[in-house]
Amino acid sequence: MNYKWFSKTIDLVHPLMNQIKNHAFIKELSEGTLSAEQFHFYMHQDAFYLTIYGKVLGNIATQLKDPDHSLDYMSFANGTIEVEKALHKEFISQLEGFKPPEKSPTCSLYTGFLTEVYQYDSIEVSLSAVLPCFWIYKEVGDYLLSIANTNNNPYQKWMDTYGGEDFSNSVDRAIEITEYYAQNATSKVREEMTEAFLKTAQLEWMFWDSAYRKEKWPV
Repeated sequence: MNYKWFSKTIDLVHPLMNQIKNHAFIKELSEGTLSAEQFHFYMHQDAFYLTIYGKVLGNIATQLKDPDHSLDYMSFANGTIEVEKALHKEFISQLEGFKPPEKSPTCSLYTGFLTEVYQYDSIEVSLSAVLPCFWIYKEVGDYLLSIANTNNNPYQKWMDTYGGEDFSNSVDRAIEITEYYAQNATSKVREEMTEAFLKTAQLEWMFWDSAYRKEKWPV
């Protein structure tokens, strides 16, 4: 398949992708110097996020007309969440000395946006809105494995998960399905898909940044 829509869209996202890779959270994660408190905050926010993300993926599965596409998205909703929750359980159990944080403003914004898109926009736009979480984590995982300090890095297992082949296969399939819908959509819908992709890509950066700052509600 010629990934025309996806290729054009990620060209727009590359500057933001570079900002993510150069963020202090990612840099210190690769070095193994990120504080345990920051990582603990991040893992809890990710757990909050996954609760909603998994439901959105499952809802998308029910709206896809091709049975194979539906099965794939149901598998994403189940399998990806299981793997990531296993990581959360492992890391959070190692960081029991920290008080569990409440859901951050950025996490609330991100999950609210995904829910709103699913409820009020087309299935094509929903597919594009959930795709950055797949694609960006794969990009970050591969990048970290290429630069990371692997000598007793406390975050090595986390990096291995997102840089692994199993996750790569899921990402490739999610891209393929989204591209299929893009190619069969109107130009207006494709524009809306790109806008949603760009917005959730921005939210991905904000998620890393909020974790690094251990973001709190301002009032």
